[in-house]
Amino acid sequence: MGNIKERDYMFDTFRGLLILSIPMSHFTKVCGNMYGELFLNSGFPKESLCGFVYITINVFVMQAFMFLSGYFSKKTDRAQETAFSTFMWPYLVFTVIYYFIRIFFFGNANLSFLSPPFALWFLFVLFFFRFFLKYMSKYKWLLPVSIVMYFMAGQIEEFGSYLALGRAASYFPFFLIGYYCSKERLAKVQQLRKKPAVLVILAAALVAMTFVMMYHGPAASWFLLKESVHSFNLLWWQDALSRLIVFMLACGWITLMVNIIPSKKNFLSYVGVNTMPVYVFHLTLRYVIEFYGLYVGFIACLTVAWFAILSLIYKKHGNAVIYGVTIVISAVVIIWMYSSGCLQPLYGLCPENKLAFYLLLYGGALTAGLSFVAPFWIKLYDLLVDGPLRGSSMTRWLQKTWKTDQNCDSKQAN
Repeated sequence: MGNIKERDYMFDTFRGLLILSIPMSHFTKVCGNMYGELFLNSGFPKESLCGFVYITINVFVMQAFMFLSGYFSKKTDRAQETAFSTFMWPYLVFTVIYYFIRIFFFGNANLSFLSPPFALWFLFVLFFFRFFLKYMSKYKWLLPVSIVMYFMAGQIEEFGSYLALGRAASYFPFFLIGYYCSKERLAKVQQLRKKPAVLVILAAALVAMTFVMMYHGPAASWFLLKESVHSFNLLWWQDALSRLIVFMLACGWITLMVNIIPSKKNFLSYVGVNTMPVYVFHLTLRYVIEFYGLYVGFIACLTVAWFAILSLIYKKHGNAVIYGVTIVISAVVIIWMYSSGCLQPLYGLCPENKLAFYLLLYGGALTAGLSFVAPFWIKLYDLLVDGPLRGSSMTRWLQKTWKTDQNCDSKQAN
């Protein structure tokens, strides 16, 4: 009998850690804006714990996601086959869903599939990275060119939200670094596990540099890398220098994480294989906090946790009738709470006490992140995504169309 290959849970645990950081980042920004407006007569308080958390997350989390996605895209045919069903189809579905959610909150919204709304840009961009990787990887200088584009993206005004060009150019190098990183190269990087002193120094340097960026770096929104210097009060060299620092920080954090994250199965590894519900559903909670305040937002996080708890109880005891009735009753009660006005005295408020503020902020973010990997939310995601149009057939159509165009170009060239 052949040896059964043991799964390395380090990657799943890494993804689990990263996905829990996403709601923390988004909640930090919206709550920080709220706190600054209510109590500081200013905007987002960058020189604070909020600023430290926000910058720390945004200098490496999406870069790390891109690295891991590239690392697992080495089988380019498989990456292309699954690109539509894994990324583009969910993007199309949730772009429509969040169009109606934005109408609910804003009163109006524009439906555009070419300007990805909010965090859905990640799905949009990854589709193109994975679908066209098979063809792009044939070019020898692809990685150096992508790094040049990384710096140029900060100077080109047209590289903004349209087609997510700003972020596509800014994160593509990390996708390629993952793609070109072989198991042997990763194993060499992981040799640092034998040198804990080096890892401690590396961690201290990363934290120290984050503090430098807090007090002397660009505005907090710059760290999203989605807009050029024309949107900020920066000179070209300031943007280039800041991008260089972010590039080094991202590489440093990825190096640190692959050395300190355990390879054994754990709860975070379970979270890491169920990242999509967390990624797409927490965005609604972000809108709740922005429009109704942190108190109501925290109640919404507890509501998410309630449905998660019900599904866990059902999974253990398995009474479908009681479970279904409880879900319906819970939904009715929640709708009544929000429509009756009993929560209205809390609208637009958040605690002035910083300890209470941080407890509600990060307690809510972790509660929501962990709850969205429960069976109820996973099933809801599958129900929404597995609609009448299946990704596999669309992928075959796209591949056929692409190959047909290539053949036509080849014949015309000959």
